[in-house]
Amino acid sequence: MIIDFHTHLLPADYLTDDLANYFKSRKIWDSQFSMLTSDCLLKIMDDNNIAASVVLSLALTPDMKNSEISRVNKYVSEQVYKNKDRLLGFFTLNPFFGDESMQVLESSIKDLGLLGLKIHPSFQEICPDDKTLYPFYKKMQDYGLPVLFHTGSIGIIPFKDSFSNPSHIDAVASDFPQLTIIIGHSGKIWHDETAMLLRKHKNVFADISTNIGRDSFSSEHPMAWLLYKFKSYAGCMDRLIFGSDYPFYMQDETINCLHKAVKLLNEKYNNFITDEDIEKILYKNALNLLNKIKDKKMSEY
Repeated sequence: MIIDFHTHLLPADYLTDDLANYFKSRKIWDSQFSMLTSDCLLKIMDDNNIAASVVLSLALTPDMKNSEISRVNKYVSEQVYKNKDRLLGFFTLNPFFGDESMQVLESSIKDLGLLGLKIHPSFQEICPDDKTLYPFYKKMQDYGLPVLFHTGSIGIIPFKDSFSNPSHIDAVASDFPQLTIIIGHSGKIWHDETAMLLRKHKNVFADISTNIGRDSFSSEHPMAWLLYKFKSYAGCMDRLIFGSDYPFYMQDETINCLHKAVKLLNEKYNNFITDEDIEKILYKNALNLLNKIKDKKMSEY
């Protein structure tokens, strides 16, 4: 069994030219946009023995109006609703609109049934430790619901990767010690910073999505670096979770890359990554986190 904590579903007309060109460059362009539906996601989950997925909403620009963002949040909610046993949705918002943005947060949780907040610092051009975001962290902490950040390189011009350095999350985790924080992509490839955060903050998790090298002969090396640094420095694998970044990367790509990385490490360091470690990454850690989220009853809000 596998739990994928990092997938996306978007309305077809929401894609920018930059993202459409990215799909085409990776030869995963779907002119029918079927990959952006829960039906397609669930089929691919079945093909890869994935029991459940977290579906993330996404804001693509810093000036995107909350009315448009709310449309995307609603789409995620509608797709998740088709199979609530296997899919759970996160919303997003534009933090620069103050009270209006707080209304988006409240409505996303109470009306749409979405149970986490996704922030994309590079797309939204805001660092995680910007105080503009603090009221939203406080509200999510009060609700007992998580915040997931994109971190690490995107590698697409004109987006600025510096906004997404995971070191910005240190202040957030320090100021909100009861807030569950998920470092999307494990800081790709700022693994040292993420390892520091996992060692220091017990409320911080990281997903392994998109840590796949471009060279096919060494594509598993970034994943191996990640695993080596996190286990060596953070001391355990209890807060590392599987993620694919579907549809930007297919789920089987990350599964295969993880197993190749484990093989690479264990050939060099005997049984460095244990079977128990792999079980934790693939589903046990995420299952504990999902159970914690789902225990939050709507009546509490």
